[in-house]
Amino acid sequence: MGIIADTIGDALNRIKNASNSRHLSVSVKKSKFLSKILDIMKDNGYIDSYEDDPENKYFFKVNLKYYQGKPVIREIKLLSHLSRRIYLGYRDIKPFKNNMGIVIVSTPKGVMTSVEAKNLKIGGMLICAIW
Repeated sequence: MGIIADTIGDALNRIKNASNSRHLSVSVKKSKFLSKILDIMKDNGYIDSYEDDPENKYFFKVNLKYYQGKPVIREIKLLSHLSRRIYLGYRDIKPFKNNMGIVIVSTPKGVMTSVEAKNLKIGGMLICAIW
């Protein structure tokens, strides 16, 4: 494996591809920021669980979730890239897919969903959208 510049984008692409291929688990590069994103995905029911990969200490093993044989994650879209970051104030945060999906936001008070950020009246950088 080569150098990964965008670890969040790489992890989200790995999860999306493994989910579409119906793999039971996938390994993603470990970071504290990614663990917060995975916690939100787990709390909202998009992944089953994640843990330290026993085969490689620098990776998480993400266990994917399926419902009636279909992946729970229909799509993951990276909203902010390394070269183009998107920031929104709390007034500009709109419901996403009629609240059927979530948008993960990095705020000064931590990583949270857009609904939580709007309720706390804090804006931040959009990370990704999941539905």
